[in-house]
Amino acid sequence: MITFNQVSKRYPGGFDVLKNVSFELNKGEMAFLTGHSGAGKSTLLKLIAAIERPNSGSVLVNNQNVSALKSAALPYLRRNLGINFQDHKL
Repeated sequence: MITFNQVSKRYPGGFDVLKNVSFELNKGEMAFLTGHSGAGKSTLLKLIAAIERPNSGSVLVNNQNVSALKSAALPYLRRNLGINFQDHKL
């Protein structure tokens, strides 16, 4: 289960990528993430994996607040996620 509750992400320089995004994906549901270049698709996925942190709001993955996880807990979260990066650096 993935839940975004009023999530906002702003990069340095004042560039808002996500503003007050809220949605819920339940177990077994599928969704498509589409949009133009710069719409925030990659940022949204990075927030789910805790590669980046939101400026405000909460991101829940399996009822864990990803936004509040400490660095030591991140490997345990990521063991339950499958991530394919756009670049091919292994």
